[in-house]
Amino acid sequence: MANSSHNPLPRALLLTLAFCCSTGLLAQPEDLQIPDLTISDTLPINLDADSSEFDRLNNRLVFQGLRLSQGALGIAADDAEANQLDFDNSVWVFRGNVLIESGDTRAWADEATVRFESHRMAYAELRGGPARFEQRRVDSEALAEGRALTMQYDIQGASIRLIDDAWLTDGKNEVSGATISYDLAREYIVADSDPSGQVRMKIIPPEESRSSP
Repeated sequence: MANSSHNPLPRALLLTLAFCCSTGLLAQPEDLQIPDLTISDTLPINLDADSSEFDRLNNRLVFQGLRLSQGALGIAADDAEANQLDFDNSVWVFRGNVLIESGDTRAWADEATVRFESHRMAYAELRGGPARFEQRRVDSEALAEGRALTMQYDIQGASIRLIDDAWLTDGKNEVSGATISYDLAREYIVADSDPSGQVRMKIIPPEESRSSP
């Protein structure tokens, strides 16, 4: 068996290190200021809707103009449905102008499937043409933005995975590929290659470097 110390680093990890070092996204551990984005399960979930009905034939609840909120986390959509009014362990489907907000992060989609666990919004899969998100970065006024046809949002884990025609920018530099994972708390990027085997990056030099002779 070959010595594991001689194994090459995975391509995604090498690309991550290269991108983070060149853009300043890779902070030293002691410099990280990681916000607590988790939601306490003691917070109530508030539900407001323009109208609602119970579809007895399919045993499901249907809402129009639904707005859910729990602390700093909220979801709004034109329509939503669930098989029960229970947030302990349930799956809800939201359609039309879906908006998910959590602190400084916002995500938009045409449709989202949201899983609730232990009375908390835990996970969402967003789909659109494309689904997208933005986050105001802690260290500046710049916005981190991303988009893809599918977006997996780990709400409790504070991370987003962009899948299929994925693109992300930290407010200056850009990266695109088949799949991009973004740690919302650490502002940390991992990009996998696209079907052609490539990851595309656009690194913009600092303004002072561009203005120097």
